[in-house]
Amino acid sequence: MGIKVFLASSAELKQEREALQLLVARRNAQAQAQSQEHAQLELVICEDFDASLSPTRKQDEYNQAICDCDLLILLAAGKVGRYTEEEFDVAYRQFLQCGRPRILTYFSDAPRKPSSLRAEDQLSLLRFQAKLEGLQHFYTHYDNVDALLRLVEEQLRLLKGGQQAAEGGSSGPQQSAAQTVLMRQLRSYLSWLRERCQNIEMRGIERGGNGPVLMLPLETAYVPLRARMRGQRLYEAKGGKTGKPQPGQARGELALNELLALGSRLVVVGGPGSGKTTVLAHMAWALASSIVENKAEPAQTSLGMNTGVHQLPLPIFVPLASFARHRRKQAQSLAAQDLTLAGFISRHLIGKQVSLDLPADFFSQLLAAKLNILLLLDGLDEVANENERAEVRQCVEELLAGKPGLRAIVTCRTVAYRNGRTAFGADFQEIVVQPLEMGRHIAPMIRQAYRCIPPFDEAKSQERSEALLKSIQRLEQDRRERLGRDSQPLVDSPLIVRLLLIVDVNNRTLPDERALLFNKAILALLQVDYGVDQDEITQLNSGWEVFLDISQYLAFHMHQQGPEQGREIEEADLRRLLQREECFRPHIDAFLAQVRQRGSIMEERDGVYRFIHLAFQEFLTARYLCAVTGATALTEIFAALEPRLEDPWWREPILLLSGYRARREAMQVAPNFFARLARLGQTPTAQCCAAELAATAILERREAGKDLRADCAQHIVTLLSDKELLKQVSPLVRARMAEPLSALGDPRFDPLLYHLPKDKLQGFVRVEADPEFRVGTRRQDTGRTSARLGVSVHPNEINDRPTPTPTFYIGRYPVTVAQFRAFREANRMTLDIPALRDLGSRPVRRVTWRDAEMYCGWLNRCLLSGPRYQNLALTKLIRQGWKIALPSEFEWEKAARGNSCDSLFPWGNKPAPWLANSRESQLQDSCSVGCFPPNDLELYDMLGNVREWTRSKGGAYSGSAARPTAHSREAKQLASRVTRGGSWSAPATEARCAHRQTEEPGHSHHALGFRLALIKDDQLPLFPAPTAIPAQP
Repeated sequence: MGIKVFLASSAELKQEREALQLLVARRNAQAQAQSQEHAQLELVICEDFDASLSPTRKQDEYNQAICDCDLLILLAAGKVGRYTEEEFDVAYRQFLQCGRPRILTYFSDAPRKPSSLRAEDQLSLLRFQAKLEGLQHFYTHYDNVDALLRLVEEQLRLLKGGQQAAEGGSSGPQQSAAQTVLMRQLRSYLSWLRERCQNIEMRGIERGGNGPVLMLPLETAYVPLRARMRGQRLYEAKGGKTGKPQPGQARGELALNELLALGSRLVVVGGPGSGKTTVLAHMAWALASSIVENKAEPAQTSLGMNTGVHQLPLPIFVPLASFARHRRKQAQSLAAQDLTLAGFISRHLIGKQVSLDLPADFFSQLLAAKLNILLLLDGLDEVANENERAEVRQCVEELLAGKPGLRAIVTCRTVAYRNGRTAFGADFQEIVVQPLEMGRHIAPMIRQAYRCIPPFDEAKSQERSEALLKSIQRLEQDRRERLGRDSQPLVDSPLIVRLLLIVDVNNRTLPDERALLFNKAILALLQVDYGVDQDEITQLNSGWEVFLDISQYLAFHMHQQGPEQGREIEEADLRRLLQREECFRPHIDAFLAQVRQRGSIMEERDGVYRFIHLAFQEFLTARYLCAVTGATALTEIFAALEPRLEDPWWREPILLLSGYRARREAMQVAPNFFARLARLGQTPTAQCCAAELAATAILERREAGKDLRADCAQHIVTLLSDKELLKQVSPLVRARMAEPLSALGDPRFDPLLYHLPKDKLQGFVRVEADPEFRVGTRRQDTGRTSARLGVSVHPNEINDRPTPTPTFYIGRYPVTVAQFRAFREANRMTLDIPALRDLGSRPVRRVTWRDAEMYCGWLNRCLLSGPRYQNLALTKLIRQGWKIALPSEFEWEKAARGNSCDSLFPWGNKPAPWLANSRESQLQDSCSVGCFPPNDLELYDMLGNVREWTRSKGGAYSGSAARPTAHSREAKQLASRVTRGGSWSAPATEARCAHRQTEEPGHSHHALGFRLALIKDDQLPLFPAPTAIPAQP
């Protein structure tokens, strides 16, 4: 048997290739003369394929040839190209599977012309060498062709000796045999994983005894969800052009099946039932299927993995809640290494009976083999308590440390991830699941689901799916008419879509509130008529009403344990709990049999019971509270809720309780319930939480009248107006409380006057002239300022000259989304723009300087020309020669400082994230205006939230830049403009009075908006009209 050699080399190494060809020819001649056929060499050179293969097949043929070779010789000089690296990866994976081919890597040290040296080529060499070192593959350098030939001949002699030993009966290297066993075990695991993840269970849909549970094939039923990278735009994360949005996709969005292209360490966060686990299951199924079948599909189409099969990552699916439970149970009895995540993964897979011969250190062997592994770590939020979540998070980080090739995707509920010590470090990118959209997600989900639901008639499936979609559209349209365009849709997550399908298939009618939807879905899950035979169906269904009572009793008592112990319950504890109630004792065994055999709303895992989704536990907890407190016992309800207002673990039960109870009460009684809920709370934080919970619950309720919504909105504004209260409440709680204002109807703004503030000057505050004012930072203060801030003072903010400011007016708030929408609507301009995607009470952002200028000009003309605005005090000022414009940066800084002339911030000399929305505030987004205390001029959000355009040109405070003419507006001015104030995405050191930045006038940004000023300046020219139909008076 001969030795087959594959030679992979850069095109520039022609001399080396020719020399190796001569070497092979010489050795073959010697072997033939000595009748040593086993010493014959067959040399495969990649360039030999050029003449016979098309470009599309070329590399696949190379890869197949590599797999058939005994030896790969890889030569590199000035660079390492993509195909060369792919050839190495293919050979290395093949070697791990069967011990061949042997890989020899040589780098030429021969001098090269300086003109041929490129930085990116050198970088490719360094990267590849670092990769080899990480794999503990030792490469060799050679100075000239003769040295290369000596090195290769020595390796051929070693290879010949090894082959002769094998032919003589040797068992071969021990490592190769072990690797072969490992690959067989890995294939067994991947086959199990593919089978486990290939379907979506649709419990609750009647099957008429044809099978235990209706299954939707993941391959056909899965619809990619959309997400957004938190804190930065997608195109920034991907690097320039590769991140441009697809048609119909907003900038910054991505499909969740593109996750693997975004990095090696990711956290996917989202609300209850947002589809996080299904994303991981789909990923696991696609990867396992492609690797087991050795085909590019389905990974290529489903996940966008345009690589060879040998380069696909190996998916390892791990429920983190099980890991936490394992640590809790075995903390005293196991060795330290058995409490690690690496030790648990093998135990978990063996416990699931993936394979009968998986070794106890299966996962450790995969790590030792340096395989390309992807950890799919599901449900960090399901870990018992915050301390345990922090420990599990640390275990994940310890496993990943020092292993750049080990990839991980973690899922977690948003509330759990953003509270306490759950969040990962900066090397993890946070991916936020976005709400579903009708055309892109909901409609495909429902159509594909109905194709998989009996009787499998295409025409019938289409008819039923279209009828359900029309019902959903009517439901959502009705909600928008009642609650406003900013109201959150009811159908916004895969869980809600699944419940709608269950209810629609079984009832053919849809409720329009979440609590009622959950109620109908649970009843359907408990009463569904599937089973092995009719006797079993009758037996299991006979006590469904008792089972409902037991389920809600369990849900409440489990939830009472808190996130520490409230997600799961062991059978012995479950039995003890039910034994407390005499009415439940005769039904315990039947209830457990129903759970084990059918699942329904609970499931059993290794002797541990849990609800199939936390959302069901939360709803049943609310239902129990309603059942045991009676129809009118509000005092009992609020006594139970009061201690839990601030606890994120109880947020969903309280909201569902409000919706479920309101539906059961008379219409005249429900408003009293919501009004009392809004005013609960013994501490400032609890009061804000109660107000937000009441507002969110009111928005869910169809019968919530205008008066009830107005009362709740006014209560929220009253809390926001309490400066002392705001200082005692975290920014996150304040921002969450203010979110519903847009949908409720924000009483601070007048919808009949383009949503300008409701006060005598439509939100403008007078700032008196200051002839002594000096903008910026004094030169003599730069050292002291830098020491206080911990950062250097930029030279562009240094100024020692007087910069007097005239009397002017400035907006109390930044311009809001609702105000900018009114401008676009009045001018019949498109509304489908990024600037209008936030809630109406948030500051508008993603607007250019020209957009801001255009808004100012439009508002001037509207107030002057509209008959109903002629008696406004603001209109009278405009007639007297005042004009609405952007403030100059001098005016802006004067207003921001208020009466504090010399301090760094309006409140003093230290950053305060609780007083301005900056990066340290940890909101990681803009928030509704007025969530942070105002300065002493009653101006809100001058610092933080969003940066603000000014009309001032960029430049240092010197010469003409310090004169008023630097702040005039010119119709065709292209100069950069100053922005002020810092933002939610910038450090707190930038949210100070003197800090300044510049932007090009055509630029827009996710943290850049504007504020209005009213200025009496004869040099301000007339403003041009928008490039659309003029506003109507």
